[in-house]
Amino acid sequence: MPSEPKHGLATRTRVLGALKSGRDWMLVADSNDIVLTASRKIIDRGPTDVQTRGSARAACTKCTPEIEDALVAYREKNCLFTLKQVQNMLRFGFGVRVSTSLTSKQTVQ
Repeated sequence: MPSEPKHGLATRTRVLGALKSGRDWMLVADSNDIVLTASRKIIDRGPTDVQTRGSARAACTKCTPEIEDALVAYREKNCLFTLKQVQNMLRFGFGVRVSTSLTSKQTVQ
């Protein structure tokens, strides 16, 4: 498990804010007890935004009622469509990517 950074988020944000506003970022780093090499790493890494974690993946989408209705319509239209063909039709029709296993589960029901 990664260790906590030695310098907190607020301290790193102050150094980056000084750089963006054109102030002396080395003076800000020194007044916050950050050594020069560490402050250069903070500058090189860029923004200190905390990234959100644990959200749904954009690559695959759960099946909505509209998509389920479309699957039924595709099956009634032609029962010989392959799972890949149905997956492509959903991608072009709804702009979503649904896995073939989900497509298979929905067409069996």
